[in-house]
Amino acid sequence: MAKVVKVVATVICDSVYEKRQIFATARDYDEFKSQWEFPGGKVEAGETPQQALVRGKKKN
Repeated sequence: MAKVVKVVATVICDSVYEKRQIFATARDYDEFKSQWEFPGGKVEAGETPQQALVRGKKKN
């Protein structure tokens, strides 16, 4: 059976109605280095997706 990894991501844009800009980050590690991704990460045991996003924000 495949291992299940829960991840969470957020999309931040300049306007709900007229999306002209979307925030993304460039990875600086692993085989996907220099590729774009949305902010987020793995959800750790015992935390909610919202807590994982806040934890990820505090690391940067």
